[in-house]
Order: sequence, then structure tokens, then C-alpha cells
Amino acid sequence: MALTMDEVAANCMEMIGYTGEGRSLVYEAVGLMVEDDYQAAMKKIEEAEDNLAKAHEIQFLKLMSMQARGDEIPCSMLLLHAMDILMTSTAEKDMVKAIVKAKIKKAGGVRT
Repeated sequence: MALTMDEVAANCMEMIGYTGEGRSLVYEAVGLMVEDDYQAAMKKIEEAEDNLAKAHEIQFLKLMSMQARGDEIPCSMLLLHAMDILMTSTAEKDMVKAIVKAKIKKAGGVRT
């Protein structure tokens, strides 16, 4: 069963919403890291991971798994944008998390 363009758009908007929230949390973590509040930064990163995981779930369960079964998924710029921003935000989160962990280690293992 093929998805309609409206169904794809709805899934994309949901992905973008979760991704945008996750990305905002990552940037909040950066601000906290600059203030040397590594525990709070890690908490923001964990919240970001939850949002990004929800976006990934939509990507895989509602879109990619359907296509893997042979269902048609209409391509659009919105779909490409949703997948691009999710990939970029996940990479940013991974980088910030690695930096915060390094800062924690350098600070003597502040518990997170």
C-alpha cells in the first residue's frame, strides 16, 4: 500500500518537530557546557537523544520499513529536508556529547 503525499508530509512534519526540539536541546547543552555545568549539559543531551530517537522511529517505522516491503513512498523536498535535518542534528548531538564527556573527564570525572 503506497503512502499518499499527505501522509508522507505528516510524517515529515512530525520528524521535523522532534528533530527541532532535539537540536534546540543540544544547543542548550552547549550553553551549559560553556558555563562549566557538565551535569546539566548531559541532562540536556539525554533529553535531545529522546527526541531524536522519536524522529528516527518515524523515519524507520513509518517510512523506510514500508519502502523495504515494496510500498511506494513519494519523494519530496520536505522528505529530503526531514531526513537531512535529522542526520545533521544527530551528528551535532554526537559531537557535543563527546566534547561534554571529554570536559567531564578533564574536570576529574564529574558524575553525570
